[in-house]
Amino acid sequence: MAGCEGIFSTPPSGARRFRPAWLVLAGLALSPAAFADPEDDARRHYRAGMDAAKVQDYDTALQEFLVAQSLYSKPQTLFNIGLAYARKGQPADAVAYFEQAIALLDDLPGRSLLYVGAAYASAGQLERAQATYQEALARDPSVKEQVEPILAALAARLEAAAAPPPAEVAAPVASAPAAAATAAFQESSMEAREQQAAELAQISEDLAQRSLQAEPDPMEGTVGPPVEAPPPEEAAPEVQAPDDDAFFVEAYQRVVVTASRYGQDPLDSPSTVSILTAEDIRLSGASNIPDLLRRVAGVDVMSLSAGQSDVSIRGFNREMSNKVLVLVDGRSVYLDILAAPIWSTLSIGLHEIERIEIIRGPGSAVYGANAMTGVINIITRTPGTGENVVSGEGGSPGYGQGTALVTGRSGATAYRLSGGFHQTGRWTKDADIGDDSALNVTFGETDLALQTVRADGRLDRTFGDKGFASLSAGYVEGLSEFFVFGALGDYGQDFTNSYVRGDIAWGPVHLRSFWNALRAQAGPWLQYDGGRDLLTRSDSDVFDLELETNGSFETGRLAHRFNLGVGYRYKQVEWGYLEGGGTPISENHFNAFGQDQVSIGPVNVVGSLRVDKHPLVAIQHTISPRGAVVARVAERTTLRVTGGTSFRAPSLMESYLDLNQLTDADGVFVRTLGDRQLLPERTVTGELGLHDESTRYHRADLVGYVNRVSDLIYVQDVEPLPQVFDPDNNGFAAGATRFGNLTPVYTGVGAELDTTFFPADGLDLYANLNVQRIFEDDGQDVVPDGSTSLVKGNVGVAYRTPWRVDVAVHNHFMSAQTWRLRSFDDAGQLTVTEQPLPARNIAVARITARPTPDESLELGLTAWNLGHLLGGDAFREHPEGQLVSSRLYGTLTYRF
Repeated sequence: MAGCEGIFSTPPSGARRFRPAWLVLAGLALSPAAFADPEDDARRHYRAGMDAAKVQDYDTALQEFLVAQSLYSKPQTLFNIGLAYARKGQPADAVAYFEQAIALLDDLPGRSLLYVGAAYASAGQLERAQATYQEALARDPSVKEQVEPILAALAARLEAAAAPPPAEVAAPVASAPAAAATAAFQESSMEAREQQAAELAQISEDLAQRSLQAEPDPMEGTVGPPVEAPPPEEAAPEVQAPDDDAFFVEAYQRVVVTASRYGQDPLDSPSTVSILTAEDIRLSGASNIPDLLRRVAGVDVMSLSAGQSDVSIRGFNREMSNKVLVLVDGRSVYLDILAAPIWSTLSIGLHEIERIEIIRGPGSAVYGANAMTGVINIITRTPGTGENVVSGEGGSPGYGQGTALVTGRSGATAYRLSGGFHQTGRWTKDADIGDDSALNVTFGETDLALQTVRADGRLDRTFGDKGFASLSAGYVEGLSEFFVFGALGDYGQDFTNSYVRGDIAWGPVHLRSFWNALRAQAGPWLQYDGGRDLLTRSDSDVFDLELETNGSFETGRLAHRFNLGVGYRYKQVEWGYLEGGGTPISENHFNAFGQDQVSIGPVNVVGSLRVDKHPLVAIQHTISPRGAVVARVAERTTLRVTGGTSFRAPSLMESYLDLNQLTDADGVFVRTLGDRQLLPERTVTGELGLHDESTRYHRADLVGYVNRVSDLIYVQDVEPLPQVFDPDNNGFAAGATRFGNLTPVYTGVGAELDTTFFPADGLDLYANLNVQRIFEDDGQDVVPDGSTSLVKGNVGVAYRTPWRVDVAVHNHFMSAQTWRLRSFDDAGQLTVTEQPLPARNIAVARITARPTPDESLELGLTAWNLGHLLGGDAFREHPEGQLVSSRLYGTLTYRF
């Protein structure tokens, strides 16, 4: 189901499902300290604390846990701080932190509550100790034999204390760090996101399992209040300090949901995955999502205009690139007319994004058509989490952007509302247009490539122990410039795009539906007076419905985690360029998929299969399998082998087009047709990957892959037609061409190295490198395809200084390319010409400052493409695209 990710995802493999209280604690994962997203720093300190606890160095463990908590708040860290204080013999501080943790971890396993009860008893709070042990017994009856003697002893002690008036006992006083943490947590938002709750459920399950192996006597060593002691036979045994295995092993586990449609550690992912966080976005210097994606290994971004960028993964980029599936919270956002996304039609801004997950490699076994070379899932902030935001940006060329976002919670209901605008000036002008010019701008102004306004909202609510519902909607309107295939070239559209989405779930069953609606008028960006008018109206409606469930079972020593789903998609389009000149065309699509993950000790074997029923394509061409073996060769290192196939179904344009397309010769056109008999484009992929997080200071991925791509869809050679003047088109038809499957087979061989380092608090370093070569085999000759750079690389550094000033510098490099462009000559025949592009480099620098003590106000300055800004040459990213120049802009953001 391509819809639950980011709104209602399921727990990681092996985790049991907890009540919605877990959703409360998961919300803190989205509420870091102001402006910092040093989760990697917090993870490093947390693991240092765990290492110290293992050797019973509780002073060091406590300090490391406290630093981790100050960097990035987590309930599990609070629990560990409490355990460390208990180990150090400071029950008052232990109780203070335990109470904060319990407020968020109210589904803490019963065996974990034994440690809390022991701390209460050691602090002399016998009534709370008694209540805590009773709750532990209620949650986990298996502790009955251990807890009942303790409860009896506590009852005897309380009875003895009640006989004469007991001396007044001062309440335990927490230390300054404990008090400060309590105050901070009173202001923390508590919200639901099951995908992050998944990691916490797994951690608590692990804790409960470890407790089974080592059951301490929680009353050993109790120091009671100053009352008359009970008879010896009723005296309580002493409290034993919590054993070291009781510590939460991991509080800052990274979770991905896109690779398998449920939450899992990236170490266990069957696909290569990259994650861009909200902090990456803040310090990136990017003004749009495609520019942000440039920093990801293996991702190709190509800007033909300032208003639209085309994105591909591992090669095969082109105008209106259509081989990557783009999702927003699991909802597909590509335009079914073109099978490609137009980024300006999204109703969200960068401030609303929690993270972006990028799956590199085939995704059709999980998501079906169009996930041919990868999947990009944009996951937005959960309603009720984080701060409200008002932000504005402005600079050159003609760039401006504004966002207002409010979010909140009332009981089980949470909301998020946002609105904004975006304007981008054109990189270059194709022509100077004056009052006496024969050229006219079809859309907007000559200086603008993009101008939009947008609004988006989402409402979430939980019901009882298992229920969840969500309703979201968005609207955007404006104009944008983009490039389409072949001689059509530079186009624009004046559009409105909207969606409505609903989710409802009960336990492991999730139903998701959405409706996407596009209304647009499109045509050439410039047109001559008296020339042929190619303006066209297009209306597109898509309704999508999916039902998914998941579960687990065991067969002998094998543990299985499965998910199953079925889906339906309805498409209807009215477009003047298609058959019938705007007559509605509709299609019905069906799909079913299944996945099973089998765990055998440190090895996971994953099998996935999806079948799509397409109205124009035989079902044998839409079967997409994927298999993977993921082995933990060390505690934080995995080796992965993945193989699978994926496909891209023909778009509505490729199937139904009927357009008289202009050529370079005046008065000559070529009739361009779609073909309902097209085969899907298909790729077969094999990958070998190593993912390593063996130290607290780095993450690394090393991947080698082979892709075999066949049946690419493009226009074919022209078939001549009689030379008869056509008055409706004011010219002669040189012939007819149609979309068809190309004969050549393409083989891509490549390797990716992706590394991130965090050697000190506030300092992040990253570098990645992609080396790839694609070969074209037409059955006679094998030649390199030079349109994909041989070498692509990124390097960057971000430093969050202690002085409320952050600095980030990034550099993106792509080696030279040679494009083989298809076009029509003066006679209307299809020709192929080679055009080289030199290597290019984009350097970005960003500095931000927070001048107020509460850090609510942030000022920023960004320089994008520093080389051009400092006097270097502009460059093209496609031979027919505009020259890419630079941006310099300032940012003002207020969070409250």
